[in-house]
Amino acid sequence: MSEELNIPVDSLSDTIEQSRSFVKRIKINKKSGGERIVYQPARKIKVIQYWLMRTIFSKITIHSASMAYRKEGSIKENALKHSNGGYFLKLDFKDFFPSIKFSDLNKSIIAFRKNNNAIFKYTKADQELIRRVCFYKNDKLPIGYPSSPIISNIVMYKFDIRVTDEMPKFRKYGNVVYTRYADDMIFSTDRKGGCEKIFSFLSVLINSWSTPSLLLNEAKTRFVSSSGGTAIVTGLRICYDGHITLHRHYKDIVRLLLSLYKKGNLKEEDVYVLKGHLSYIQNVDSVFYTKICKKYFDIIDEIKTK
Repeated sequence: MSEELNIPVDSLSDTIEQSRSFVKRIKINKKSGGERIVYQPARKIKVIQYWLMRTIFSKITIHSASMAYRKEGSIKENALKHSNGGYFLKLDFKDFFPSIKFSDLNKSIIAFRKNNNAIFKYTKADQELIRRVCFYKNDKLPIGYPSSPIISNIVMYKFDIRVTDEMPKFRKYGNVVYTRYADDMIFSTDRKGGCEKIFSFLSVLINSWSTPSLLLNEAKTRFVSSSGGTAIVTGLRICYDGHITLHRHYKDIVRLLLSLYKKGNLKEEDVYVLKGHLSYIQNVDSVFYTKICKKYFDIIDEIKTK
């Protein structure tokens, strides 16, 4: 690692030894109230995390139901998986990242190597390196580390397999689809009644699951249908005819920001927020993006250059 990163051995050893000291704690207000702590590691720690992601974590299989933090998955792809569903169950894990500990990852990596002829080295030194650099106090997975998302997917692999393997039992409710986007689980069926049965199964499974120890955020459990366009999956609206679009409220906000920009009344810091919205819209809702481009072509082109 020292040679690959072009960092002297002594300097690298000191950085690893003191890695948890080079972390900023940032408080972010939650929409639901309260605060979330995000941990921002120093650049020299991130370099090591990215090295671990490339040399170890990227070689470990991620389940196809996991749609976040991987090339084949995205917010849009996650919603598209459920576009033929009429009934939806939406669940959320409570304190998802902090519920994952180093011991959970360690077990997952050891099991993967055992089942895949040890395709990469994983020594005691590697284990200690990962524990120090990728985890924080009490060996919990922190929100904000670049390596945390892929670690969560690795640890959840067996859970995703178990859930997917159980889905054929619910076939009498039609086509059952399961995806997980980080801490959000989505189930869809095309017949009424299936989501309630799936929820009963999941409640038992999650209460008995130990690697990692998971807890449902019951306040966020939702049973919805696409009748009336009420089904929202990872921020995208699934309409009764199966097509995917952005929520009307979100569209109104973007139109307002564009109007303010056109009149010269948008704050400088909000211009970059608008730029991010436009990039997101272009990726997930090309129809709406085309509509706003027709009306605001010149200013959208101008915003892109900022």
